[in-house]
Amino acid sequence: MSITIQPNDTAGLQLSGDVETVIGLPSRALREGFAVAVSDGTLLRGTFDSKIRECSFVVAVEGSGSISIVRGSGGDTVRLSAQIDWIIVVPGDHALRPAEACEDDLQQEFCFADRERKAA
Repeated sequence: MSITIQPNDTAGLQLSGDVETVIGLPSRALREGFAVAVSDGTLLRGTFDSKIRECSFVVAVEGSGSISIVRGSGGDTVRLSAQIDWIIVVPGDHALRPAEACEDDLQQEFCFADRERKAA
């Protein structure tokens, strides 16, 4: 089982292999970069250069499967070999926990109808 992730012609990511789909990158992801989280524990950091229409990836966390990144014309191609249940793409430069962030910056609070507060 494997999935290939590579840039497509419309500022998005083409997934092929076990899954065939295109994930569009919102403008924030194009400006600030994005993270790709995979169910096997892999975490990638991606950037898209709109001027030359190239996408590049670096491995932030290695998951349980094997991963390779190959540089080609048009950007990097990522090959993931693992049992993959889901893939999430998150835009923004804070998609990965920044090293300089304090816990207060990362804490979110939600108010429910019963007014009890829960931290996330």
